[in-house]
Amino acid sequence: KSTLMNILGCLDRPSAGSYRIAGRDTRELEPDELAELRREHFGFIFQRYHLLSTLTAVENVEIPAVYAGGDRRSRRERALDLLGRLGLGDRTGHRPSQLSGGQQ
Repeated sequence: KSTLMNILGCLDRPSAGSYRIAGRDTRELEPDELAELRREHFGFIFQRYHLLSTLTAVENVEIPAVYAGGDRRSRRERALDLLGRLGLGDRTGHRPSQLSGGQQ
């Protein structure tokens, strides 16, 4: 399952066969094109949290928007909204070590 998910998310390339997105074989895409595809069209939730221990919950949630080019105010508003929807509105300033496994 992990291999398939990594291929679908363009984290890995298939060793045989082909995987096409919008008619393009992913093996023909340059690393920058793959990064743009992942950044603009895919979302990932990893089994291991991959949270940065020095950042707060809201700062960790903001990271993808930083790479997508969102402005600071919009990033913060969106991150706070997402954390609120997840029932973590009161934990936005906590670091990962201060959150339970489920909260992470």
